[in-house]
Amino acid sequence: MANTTAHKAALTDVVLDFIDLRKKIFDFFQCDDDYFVKPLLEYNWAIKTEDDFCFLSYWLDEGKKSTAVVVRKNGEPMIYKKDNYTMVVAIDCVKTGFVFSNEKQGN
Repeated sequence: MANTTAHKAALTDVVLDFIDLRKKIFDFFQCDDDYFVKPLLEYNWAIKTEDDFCFLSYWLDEGKKSTAVVVRKNGEPMIYKKDNYTMVVAIDCVKTGFVFSNEKQGN
């Protein structure tokens, strides 16, 4: 696709839409916005507590579970429930796409 002004504007709109939707998710759950969001609406999930640790397991197929350590804030697991959704803040090994403005690129 050509680097036209319209194409650049469309890409900027996509990034700004993503940022706006991400903010709406954190507003919905009424929590801080300092972590990556991974939507897994089709996955099964469970929380398990062992000693002082909480673990999040999530899976599509029973034999292929992934596990992450639930983050605690002020001693409480960061699990936010609202309406029909739950957001669990956990440490998981994921690839993250860092999106920057090219105007801010340094040397």
